Amino acid sequence: MAEAAAQIPESHRRAFEALEKRLWNDAKIGPEVQKIIKEMYPDAKTNADVFDPVVAPLRERLDALAEENKKLREDREAEKRAQQEAAQKQNLESALDAARKAYQLTPEGFDMMVSRMKETGNYGDAEAAAAWVAAKTQPKEVKGPSIGPAKLDVYGVGKKDDSWAKVHHDPGQYVEDQLREFVANPDKYVADTFGAAA
Repeated sequence: MAEAAAQIPESHRRAFEALEKRLWNDAKIGPEVQKIIKEMYPDAKTNADVFDPVVAPLRERLDALAEENKKLREDREAEKRAQQEAAQKQNLESALDAARKAYQLTPEGFDMMVSRMKETGNYGDAEAAAAWVAAKTQPKEVKGPSIGPAKLDVYGVGKKDDSWAKVHHDPGQYVEDQLREFVANPDKYVADTFGAAA
């Protein structure tokens, strides 16, 4: 055996040593060297021949775990986005409702407020849109009598009315006279008092 080793030239021994210790397992060129050796000597055992049967099931499991992890991350991100969108929607609805109540908007006014928000692209300030609607919308004039008389002449200075003098001198008699007048003709009393035609 020693004679056989002695017959191998030093350059061949060094080449074999370099192949075995450096090139065969080198991360960059090792796979290419092993591929060349496998082509030249099909019965040669490369690292792939030795380790692939052991590593392949582990690699498959690792790939499956990576895919599972990716799906879990995607599901979590979708859930997080849905929660954020729901929170934003809830906040917007609360802001719209608060602005509607604060400015006492009618359904038409509410629609104008939403349209204004869309026009300006400002979805974060419902109160500003509601204020804009309130400023642009003229209050409707109420026609006819209101709850009280149009002109209340409590002190009798607008026209001479002796019944008001009783309020100051004999309040009890004034109330009694008013009730008697009301009971006698309620429609006329209401019309006279609140300014509506009888």
